[in-house]
Amino acid sequence: MSQSIQISAATRPAPRVMAPTVAGFLVGVQAALLSWILVVTPVVAAFTATSGQEFNAGLSWADAARFGSDLWVLGHFGWTVIGSDALQAVVTISPLGIPLVSALACAALTRVTSARGWPLISGGVMGFLVVDAFVAYVLADRARPSAWLALIGGAGAAAIGLLRANRPHNGELLGGWRTGLVDHVPAELRFAFRGAATAAGLVLVSAFALVVALAVGGWSQFGDLFGALGPGVVGGIALAGLCLALLPNLVAWAVAYVAGPGFAVGAGTEFSAFATQGGVEPALPLLGLLPATKPPAFAVAVVAVPVLAGLVAGWRLRRRLDTVWWRALIAAALASLAAAAALAALVALAGGAGGPGRLAEVGAPFWPLAGWLWLELGVGAAVGALVGRHGSRRPGVAAG
Repeated sequence: MSQSIQISAATRPAPRVMAPTVAGFLVGVQAALLSWILVVTPVVAAFTATSGQEFNAGLSWADAARFGSDLWVLGHFGWTVIGSDALQAVVTISPLGIPLVSALACAALTRVTSARGWPLISGGVMGFLVVDAFVAYVLADRARPSAWLALIGGAGAAAIGLLRANRPHNGELLGGWRTGLVDHVPAELRFAFRGAATAAGLVLVSAFALVVALAVGGWSQFGDLFGALGPGVVGGIALAGLCLALLPNLVAWAVAYVAGPGFAVGAGTEFSAFATQGGVEPALPLLGLLPATKPPAFAVAVVAVPVLAGLVAGWRLRRRLDTVWWRALIAAALASLAAAAALAALVALAGGAGGPGRLAEVGAPFWPLAGWLWLELGVGAAVGALVGRHGSRRPGVAAG
C-alpha cells in the first residue's frame, strides 16, 4: 500500500529570488539588444529588398548589419564616417530617438522585475554597457573610434531609464543622507529646480506643438520627397524609422526657433522666426517639414513662449515659496538659468555635422542660445515671482 507524501505550505521551500544585481544586469542586456535590433533590422531588411540594385553591388547583409551598428553607435552620441575612401565625411548628429528607445526599454523591462534600488540600477547599467561595448568594438566598423563616446551615452540612457522606473523608490536610494541634504539646502534652491522643470517642460511642449503644426502644413512636401526617393515597401519602413529617430532632433531645433536665434541645416542656412534662408539640404523627407518661405510678421510672437513659460514657473515658485520678494527673485533667476542650460544642452546634443561641405554645420550653438533662453525665461520668471500670490500652499516651506 503506497503512501502519498504531502508537503504543507509551511514546509514547502520558498522560491529562489534572483539577486537584484543579476536582475538589473539582465534588464540592461535585454534593453540594449532590443534597441540594437530595432535599429539594425530595418537596415538589413532594406538591404535585402534592394540587393539586386547596382548600388548594392559587392555588399552583403553583414555589411548592412555593420552599417546598422554604426548607426546605433551614432545614436548613442558617437560618430561615424560616410562616403568612399576618396571622399569621406564625419557625421556627428545623433538621432535622439535611439537613446530614447534605449531609456524606454530599460524603464519598461525594469517594471516587470521585483528588484529595486542601487544594485538593480548598477547591474542594469553594466548589462547595457556589455552589449554596447560588443556592438561598438566588434560589430560596428566606421564608428569604432568613437566607441568610448557611445559607452558614455549608452550608460547615460540606461541610467535615465532605470532611475525613471525606480522613481517611487528614489527617495530610499540615499537613505538617511537624503533627509540631511534636503534639510541643509535652502528652500530657494529646492524650489528653483522644480521651477526649472516646469519652464523647460512648457518650452518643450510648445516646440513639439510647433513641429506638429509644421507636419500638418508640410505633409504634402514630406510625401513628395518620400515618393521621389522610391524606397519601396521595406525601404520605406527603414526610411520612416530613420525619420522617427530624428524627430526628437527636430523638436530640439524647434526650441531654438521659439527662443529666437533659430537653427541651421547647413552652412549659410537659417530657420528662425525672424528670417528663413534655405540651402542645399540632404534628401531626407523629414526636412521637407522645414519652412521654405519667409516667416509672416506674426511669427515673431513665438519668442514670447519662453517668456510665458518663465512666467508660469515664477508664479508657481512664489505660490510655493513663502519668503520676501528678493529671495523669490533669486529662486526665479536660478530656475531660469537651470532651464536655459538644460534646453540649450539638448539642442546642442541634437546638432553636429551631417555630412561633407556645408552640412558640417547643423543645429544651433550652445552659448548664444543659452543666453537668449536665460534672458527670456528670466524676465518671465521675475514677473511671475513678483505678481504671484504671496504665501505657501504648504506649511513648513518658508525660507529661513
